[in-house]
Amino acid sequence: MIDVRFPTALQMMLSLALAQAEGVERLSSAELAEGVDSNPTFVRRLLVPLMQVGLVRSTMGRDGGVSLSVDAAAITLGEIYKATMGDKRLWSGRSDIPHRCLVSCNVEQFFGKLAYEVDESVVRLLGKRTLADTLLELRTLDAERV
Repeated sequence: MIDVRFPTALQMMLSLALAQAEGVERLSSAELAEGVDSNPTFVRRLLVPLMQVGLVRSTMGRDGGVSLSVDAAAITLGEIYKATMGDKRLWSGRSDIPHRCLVSCNVEQFFGKLAYEVDESVVRLLGKRTLADTLLELRTLDAERV
């Protein structure tokens, strides 16, 4: 099953960055949910780890909502990825293989190391891009579309 937490959280964070850039104080979970074509409960669940690491803040009440805690230029995609995904690995190895030969006896350990290297590479790559950079890239794509 494909995990949609990171792409959904990234889209929500980009929406909050756009709101910040346009002077909008906060967005409700319903507004964010509409933007990602999901339900507000899922959005609120995704927001929890982002709040815990200090990337977003929530304001309660009738006019409440969510906003970025810091400037979009100070938030990397790697931070969003780590907050959203936690300890979940991009790839999971199989541990249910009977040990019968050179391959089956060692593939689990090999794959674990490979998966770790892939995860580290993903986090390193995402750490080089900020939310502000990404919003600028989206603006460029939008201008090219016209």
